[in-house]
Amino acid sequence: MKGKIRSRLSACCMTVLASGILGLTTSDVCHAGQYKLAPGDTVEIAIGGLSDQRNRAQIQIDGTIPLPGGGTAEVAGLTPAEMQSRIETLLQGKVLRQRLTDGRDQAFVVKPGDVMASVAEYRPIYVSGDVLTPGQQVYRASMTVRQAVAVAGGFSLLRSRGTQPGATDPADLLRDYQSLATEYTKEYFHIVRTSAELDGRDTFDASPPNDISLPAGVIASVVKAEQASLKTSQSDYVTERRFLEDAVKQTDDQFATLKKQQEGEERGVQADEEELERVMKAFGSGLLASPRVSESRRALLLSSTRRLQTSVELMRLQRQREDFLRQAERVSSQRTINLLREQKESSVRLADLRVRMQALSQKLQPLGGSGAIPVGTSDLHPDVIVVRRSGQRWDRIVASVDFDVEPGDVIEVTLRPVAANLSN
Repeated sequence: MKGKIRSRLSACCMTVLASGILGLTTSDVCHAGQYKLAPGDTVEIAIGGLSDQRNRAQIQIDGTIPLPGGGTAEVAGLTPAEMQSRIETLLQGKVLRQRLTDGRDQAFVVKPGDVMASVAEYRPIYVSGDVLTPGQQVYRASMTVRQAVAVAGGFSLLRSRGTQPGATDPADLLRDYQSLATEYTKEYFHIVRTSAELDGRDTFDASPPNDISLPAGVIASVVKAEQASLKTSQSDYVTERRFLEDAVKQTDDQFATLKKQQEGEERGVQADEEELERVMKAFGSGLLASPRVSESRRALLLSSTRRLQTSVELMRLQRQREDFLRQAERVSSQRTINLLREQKESSVRLADLRVRMQALSQKLQPLGGSGAIPVGTSDLHPDVIVVRRSGQRWDRIVASVDFDVEPGDVIEVTLRPVAANLSN
């Protein structure tokens, strides 16, 4: 194999020497031996011995180029070697004039071997379809589809769709997607945090959702904010619960004290009743005067009043205790209701954000925010059509990414899912 390649290179080099085209590389010459010139190519003609006779001209639509000293030559359809031979023939024996450094004109007769004609610039190629920057490109010798796509920025659905009429700018799409992803992350961690509150936990899992890709700093700030909210909320809840529990405990202590006081007052009332009964009997027997009866009655009234006041206070403390207990239950219930409502609202927003992100992701896939897809690293396969002019017709050639392109080719690229491509 190496011997064959070496033989081909040697043959190419011999062609170079025989033709006198010293300005082309080996790969250029090998390509030039097959390529035929066409309108749009730029040709350079140099005359040996005449430093100022180096002319560049683009092949016109009629296939001709102007010659040094006047006249034209038809070169379209010729190979570079044939162009060299034709121009050399046309210029041989022609008298050209050269201005010397001292201002004098000197006649110069063109001889065989003085003429050097080469292709200075090839016609451009054009890349369209699913590439990042479609459009015209400078052709380089031995250029492949893969190289042309690389110069066009790589395979991409973003730019090709973004340049369609009425489409949003790709940068705006990417910015909107990142904004939605940030909001999605906030709602996700809000649900995680509220779940931790409902379970009575002081921490939660800070792992981001698997289907979201955001800078670590953004995720860390969201997690930090939710952790601070969890800490504050848990602290407020514990403080309020402790306050109500302490209030219930104090009420119980007061209730116990008053209960003992009530028991003493019951005994006092009972004693006053017995005393009044004894005094009344003695008064009826005429053993005591009426003032003594009045005093006993006042004592009984006073003890009964104190007992009644204590009973009322006990009832008040009982109602207060029940109120504190209801408040504690209400705090817990209301907290649970609020957290469940927040979870529900966040879940609804999360679902809405997911739908909107999926809609945007169809425009961004498979970029992942990068803007371009290297060949062979995605789930898409490039279908390549090379449109090439042959005489008066245009041929559509199904090609691979390693297909050799020629000047003037139009490369049409379409990215399709691998499964769909295989099924076709």
